[in-house]
Amino acid sequence: MASQPAPNPLANNFRQPAIYLTLPSKGKYWPAGSIDLPENGQIPVFPMTIKDELVLKTPDALLNGQGTVDTLKSCCPNIKDAWQIPACDLDAILVAIRLASYGEELELTSVCSSCKEENEHIVDLRSLLDTMEVPKFDVLPIDNLKIQFKPQSFKNVNTAQLISFETQQLISTITSSNLPDSEKTTRFNEMFPKVTELTVLSISESIESISIDETEVTNIEHIKEFLNNCDRKIFDALKKHVEELANINKIKPFDVECSGCQTKYETNLTFEFSNFFG
Repeated sequence: MASQPAPNPLANNFRQPAIYLTLPSKGKYWPAGSIDLPENGQIPVFPMTIKDELVLKTPDALLNGQGTVDTLKSCCPNIKDAWQIPACDLDAILVAIRLASYGEELELTSVCSSCKEENEHIVDLRSLLDTMEVPKFDVLPIDNLKIQFKPQSFKNVNTAQLISFETQQLISTITSSNLPDSEKTTRFNEMFPKVTELTVLSISESIESISIDETEVTNIEHIKEFLNNCDRKIFDALKKHVEELANINKIKPFDVECSGCQTKYETNLTFEFSNFFG
């Protein structure tokens, strides 16, 4: 029988959970098997390793989402499938990892809306976590339809962001090119279906079911087909509702005061990984 490797005498000095996070969703909306949620509802959050920090500074890994997934799994081992994280929990988990790795205070830089002076502020991440809320994914009645909404998964959000990034890059390339205006117009017209596809993707992935009479439709392809063929008023109402849900889930702007002219203004916390985790 092969001998067992000797235990590492340094094992007791490996990283330990720095905080325990109560998910804003309380574990709702997670697919079966995607998370091991303790009975008290709190998941342990570990500080990042040096490998995690390096991954978050690799543009390609961040763009395709794999770098974020690897870091989520490393710092939150109770998460078994990070691609399935509901969007309503994602920001809270990222803030918790930042808190566990670097402490409660986050330095934030903003520019005064009045005098344009650059200001430094301190954000208390624990207080920030306390303000995060989950939208109510209620049923929206439209005509004879009842639409049940749900949060998108990180995988779907990342896919939409990737498509959006590629589209913006293409628009920038066409705009700055030396092509004749007629050719640019043709290229832009060719892009419109992709923009529509992105909108339909975001809405369809936010819908759990559509009920009509006694029939409940959950097939994603049927829902996409409906979105591509429904009345414009219905589509606009669904789009507006999805945007409202997303706004509720966003981190609220901070009220700050300019150190120079004392003007009070709002500033946002954005997840630029190179700055937020560094």
